[in-house]
Amino acid sequence: MSLFRMYGDLPVVEKTRTDCTMMIDRILPGLEEMLPVISPYISVAKIGWGIPLLLEDSFLKARVRSYRNYGVHVSNGGTLLEIASSRRKHLDLLQKLADTGFDTIELSEGVVDIPGLQKREIADFARSHGLRFHVEVGRKSPSNQLSLDETIDRINGAMDLDPDLVIIEGRETGRNVEIYDQEGKIKWDWVTRITEEYDISRLMFEAPLEDQQAQLIVRLGESVSLGNVSMHSVIPLESQRQGLRGDTFGAHLGPENVQGSPATRFVYHVIATGGPMDQSRIMRVTGLNRRTVQLSLDSLLGQGALRQVPDPHDMRRRLYSCEAQGH
Repeated sequence: MSLFRMYGDLPVVEKTRTDCTMMIDRILPGLEEMLPVISPYISVAKIGWGIPLLLEDSFLKARVRSYRNYGVHVSNGGTLLEIASSRRKHLDLLQKLADTGFDTIELSEGVVDIPGLQKREIADFARSHGLRFHVEVGRKSPSNQLSLDETIDRINGAMDLDPDLVIIEGRETGRNVEIYDQEGKIKWDWVTRITEEYDISRLMFEAPLEDQQAQLIVRLGESVSLGNVSMHSVIPLESQRQGLRGDTFGAHLGPENVQGSPATRFVYHVIATGGPMDQSRIMRVTGLNRRTVQLSLDSLLGQGALRQVPDPHDMRRRLYSCEAQGH
């Protein structure tokens, strides 16, 4: 549950989330100016790809120290560790990262597969050195994508390493990879399957595009962990989380005791913001199948979060509304 501070008479969400926004650092200018403003809304900054190999040690250490001074965790990009692994230099790289001040290690297999023994060595190094540990799942090449079942298998394997977070690949384009189709639209059947299988608090979805971020917040809640966020999208994203923009306005309103799956909370949000509607319309708006909608409605009715009344224009149908809406 979000805590609030007051801005005049307006409630504003305090930062109480532990793993919510991962910012991708491309080593662009302006960080020193922006960091005091955006740091409260970043959980981790990822210095992406193999960029650390291109930087002078003194510059990299200063960059990492800037984040750490503001309480922001710092992670490598998974590609860097893939490069080191392919050369059997992964332990050397890990020590270098730790010495430089990185406090989060990301393991991925976006380009190459990493042998199981190396994965365990990487996980053990992170734990023995008091570092946070993230595992990213998904392939980077659009021509070599995993199926949904393969993704589930990879998440299972990642969970076996006991990471702090499992990150679902989204690249920097948010298109034609994992939960996104070639136009960048979210494949909700994938999201539903993944969130039904795993505790969402242990998942992060890379979501580089702002409309993707808004949709995932509406569907999964303001505390959903999102990654590959650009420096200039951090504040706009936080405004979405707090319901301070039209896309997510009202997304957090409603009974504090509404419980259930992400689909159930999404159905509640759609009815709370869209007004009374029948089951067919709920299915069209949400894109959920009939069974999922019915289970969600049954749960919400059982909690007393919704009321069900006959449609005055067709007594065979039922309209669902929030208690505050009436009919």
